[in-house]
Amino acid sequence: MNLVLRHVVGAMLGVMVITVAIQICVRFVLPHLGIIVAAPWTEEMARYLMVWAIFLGAAVATRSGALICMDSVPDALPAGLGHAIRTLALLITIAFFGLLIWLGIKWTQFGLAETSTVMSLKMAWVYASMPLGAAFSIINLVALLIERRHERRSAQAALAAEAAASIV
Repeated sequence: MNLVLRHVVGAMLGVMVITVAIQICVRFVLPHLGIIVAAPWTEEMARYLMVWAIFLGAAVATRSGALICMDSVPDALPAGLGHAIRTLALLITIAFFGLLIWLGIKWTQFGLAETSTVMSLKMAWVYASMPLGAAFSIINLVALLIERRHERRSAQAALAAEAAASIV
């Protein structure tokens, strides 16, 4: 899932770059050559692609725990307490993304009645990025929680095996 999301976000960023380059050429380069054209769709397309890239990119970042966080407090605490604080933070983040799903669904429903100014795109397509990105984020956070729990159990088992071997 994350590999596909990475490629989708990368494609969106690539199209954004091309779109903004077209906009720069139309606004600044072509007038100097005496060519006057308009491409008002470029601004809307770049904006909406950025919104989608942000929400889908955040979903990818959650899988590796790359969202903004403060690690100094849990790192300074004893391992068990630090792990508990990290787990609590992940659960709070899941609740936050759950709220984003709920709000995003409301916005998407609202967007069915409105269209974008230039491209006449139903705004529901733009607003759908919020609940979809939040849902992917929750999936990735649950996977991260399970992975961290498994790593912690493996580390504890390794310590127990090492302690048993040192006694013999």
